[in-house]
Amino acid sequence: MFTVRQGEYLSFIHSYTTKYGVSPSFEDIARHFGTAPPNVNGMIKTLERRGLLSRIPGAARTLRVLVPADVLPGSDFGSRARRASTPVVAAGARSPSAADAAVTATLAVLEVVMPRLPSATRRSSGAKVVIEVARAVYESLGRLGMEESRAAEVSRRVSAEGARWERDGRGTVVRRREWMPR
Repeated sequence: MFTVRQGEYLSFIHSYTTKYGVSPSFEDIARHFGTAPPNVNGMIKTLERRGLLSRIPGAARTLRVLVPADVLPGSDFGSRARRASTPVVAAGARSPSAADAAVTATLAVLEVVMPRLPSATRRSSGAKVVIEVARAVYESLGRLGMEESRAAEVSRRVSAEGARWERDGRGTVVRRREWMPR
């Protein structure tokens, strides 16, 4: 569950990332909602604490919405209007699929594990760790009886996160690699 305003922020971040291929800056978000970047920072921290959003601390434009897109408010870039803090997820909302749940759970684990790796390891082989995790998730889902194509889609979505962890000292993505099941 999230409030209407939280849903607007999540929807804006998701739509912006989908449209431009990179997440919005705090200034972009502040400009859209007519607020100041410190207020955006507070909302981002709240969304992180609630497990609805993740980011790499200290790296620009690394916001990632962890909520399935189909439960976000439908309007393009959310709404600028302020609303009361009421729940947004309706009783009739579709539950996330097993694949969505597997991706979300795996990414949540990576968000905890990756920052704990020594920084040299993260810079030099962070993407390799993510690719190995994607491979392990693919194999585990297969053993649990998930259809191969769905397990492969989960592993693709997880391995795509490797780019977030293969960065140079300035936080810029160096190269992107993805593991694909055979």
